[in-house]
Amino acid sequence: MRIKSLSRYFLTGLSALCVLCSVGCGGTSFQKKPAIPDDRQPIPEPKTQHINIAADIIAKQFADQLEQSLDLSRQLRNLTGKRKQAYNIDSFGEVPNSSWFTNRNAHERLSVDEVRRGPDTETGPPATGTWTVIRAKTEGVTPGFHIEDSRGEKYVMKFDPKGYSELATGAELVGTKLFHAAGYNVPENYLVWFDPSVLKIGSNVEITDKEGRQRLMQTSDLQEILERIEKQSDGRIRAVASRYVRGKLKGPFYYIGTRDDDPNDFIPHQHRRELRGLRVMAAWLNHFDTKANNTLDVYDPAGFIKHYLIDFGSTLGSQGDEPMPPYIGYEESVDIHEILKSTASLGMFVEPWEKVGGITYPAIGHYRSYDFKPERYKFILPNPAFELMTHRDGYWGAKMVMSFSDEQIRAAVSTAQYSNPEAAEYLIRTIIERRDIIGQYWFEKMPPLDFFAVEPLENKDVISFRDLAIDWGVGDPEKRAYRYVLQSGSHVFASGEVDVANLAVHLPSISDFEQNKQKDYLHLQVFAKTSQNGAWSQAVHAFMEPDKVSGQFRLAGVQREE
Repeated sequence: MRIKSLSRYFLTGLSALCVLCSVGCGGTSFQKKPAIPDDRQPIPEPKTQHINIAADIIAKQFADQLEQSLDLSRQLRNLTGKRKQAYNIDSFGEVPNSSWFTNRNAHERLSVDEVRRGPDTETGPPATGTWTVIRAKTEGVTPGFHIEDSRGEKYVMKFDPKGYSELATGAELVGTKLFHAAGYNVPENYLVWFDPSVLKIGSNVEITDKEGRQRLMQTSDLQEILERIEKQSDGRIRAVASRYVRGKLKGPFYYIGTRDDDPNDFIPHQHRRELRGLRVMAAWLNHFDTKANNTLDVYDPAGFIKHYLIDFGSTLGSQGDEPMPPYIGYEESVDIHEILKSTASLGMFVEPWEKVGGITYPAIGHYRSYDFKPERYKFILPNPAFELMTHRDGYWGAKMVMSFSDEQIRAAVSTAQYSNPEAAEYLIRTIIERRDIIGQYWFEKMPPLDFFAVEPLENKDVISFRDLAIDWGVGDPEKRAYRYVLQSGSHVFASGEVDVANLAVHLPSISDFEQNKQKDYLHLQVFAKTSQNGAWSQAVHAFMEPDKVSGQFRLAGVQREE
């Protein structure tokens, strides 16, 4: 099959590049990466993939950790700081559009209306007419059901826990808008209010009762579900109607390995930058539960598998069925390190999260910024992709988070329609503060020099760039400085410093380059001096090549040192 041969060619070429990269990826060697095959090619319909949640939890918490500890090559890479780099990146360190991710806000900032609209293509189920219950869940802590509206559209209905109006539905809506704007595939989620009288039970709807027996759903079962759901003072119910994704559901995806029955799925998931970098965005929005069962593979009508993130009702300050406990983000579900620390101190050591007070806003829950440290954020279970995140992956994720303006965040929060303006303002402020903490951490660790571009200026080419810490308000322009070297091999065309007001370097003429070049590429190294410690950063490398058609230089790639 052509897809398999293309993927084999790509991975072979990539392996060769990885060998070169291990020798000199932090230095001046550069080779264009092979084009990544488009993973949206039509394929035969795959089978549905089922996940045993309990077995997956045990594997992630214990078996996988033991296996990794015995992987000597992995441990050596961790100790030397030379982890495997992501496979699915281009010559600029970016992720091409794919069945997993579409470059949006960090690539070109969306309007506030686009953020507010998110993935939505309609307005949700009409409040009038009949909503037919076609599937229901009565067991567990989060009861719910699926409906078909009067137009034949189907939705998963999601609700707030009793006593916490707007908590889970608000988190679901805000998370949906922000993850979509970042570039991830998410369902269309609509905020609705409805009178329970519009509901009717469809024919042959089965449920599992308290005794574990399967039987037809009755009116009393529906009433039992409604009794466990938060209602408005007028008797209506606030809910999120999650529209059925177009296509055929094929189960969750794992954050490791590939699907055997999908020829397009040739890059191991743990080596995809958009899944590694998701760690940064998930920490930002307190998306602590990034297990496989919060993902979804769909056989798209166009004939390929499309990969979704789903269920954002357990983000921000919501745990879905209750407010987020204060320890979330600070301890794993079974955290050996924390258990040993508590045991060694005879229980005397008090974690900072244990000092957190009560909930100020029931619609928001526990979501704070004052003790947020992105580098220490812990998820409920180890995530194979997150554990392999490199500094380059982290920078990519931080750039995605920092691309959101205050106005865009405000637009996303507005879709939750919180009834208490103070609660909404608190959430907006906290999201912004956590965003800036992420930027301050990652932009200090990796110099945020980006968006390199070759452009004409006064009959000569210049290469310009941006300092994202300055652009996005987490750096002090008074304390920034930039040093550069422009060379080809050992031949230096120019060197010096530029200031924050003019981040551009003049390039030699094509003829001068051709006469003096020692390598195929014109190579710019840029170093930044930051306000944090006054030291020069590692270099960011931009490579250019002559374009014989235009007679100008063109950008060929960008590399970042770790």
